[in-house]
Amino acid sequence: MVVIKPMQKVFLILLTLVFISCGDSHIVNDSPSRLDPLTGECELYFKTEDLCLKAAWELMPTSSDFGSMILTFTDLKNPGVLVAPIHTPFVVLWMTSMGHGSSPVSVENLEPGKFRIKDVFFIMPGPWDIKYQLKDGELVVDEVVQKIEV
Repeated sequence: MVVIKPMQKVFLILLTLVFISCGDSHIVNDSPSRLDPLTGECELYFKTEDLCLKAAWELMPTSSDFGSMILTFTDLKNPGVLVAPIHTPFVVLWMTSMGHGSSPVSVENLEPGKFRIKDVFFIMPGPWDIKYQLKDGELVVDEVVQKIEV
C-alpha cells in the first residue's frame, strides 16, 4: 500500500488543477476578425451568432465623469443590416493588471441591433479590458475583449 503524505496530496491537487485549467476557453472568443463587405472590417466578432460588433464612444469618460458608447451589431451575411443578437449584450470593464473591475455599466436597447452603454467609468488610469459579452441569463455565451489604455 502506498502512503501519500499531506504535502504530496497538496502537490497532486495543484498539479491536477494546472492540467485541467490549461486549454482554450469556450467563453473567450479569440477567433480572427471577419471582414464586413460593406465597411471592409469587423471590429469585434461574435462567432456564436456570426455577428460583427462596432463599439463607438458617444461620450468619452473622464477622471471625474461617466461616459457612454453605442454598440451596433451587424450580420456578416447581410452587410450593413443591424441585427438584434439572440443573447443579451453585456459589458464588463476589467483592469487585468490590478485584478479588479469598475462600477457596473447599464445597457439601453435603442433599436434592434443598437445599444447604448451608459455609466462607463474607469476608476484609475492604466490598461483596461472592455469585455463585450453575449449572455443567456447569468451564463456568458460568447465574449470578445477590446484592450484600451486609459
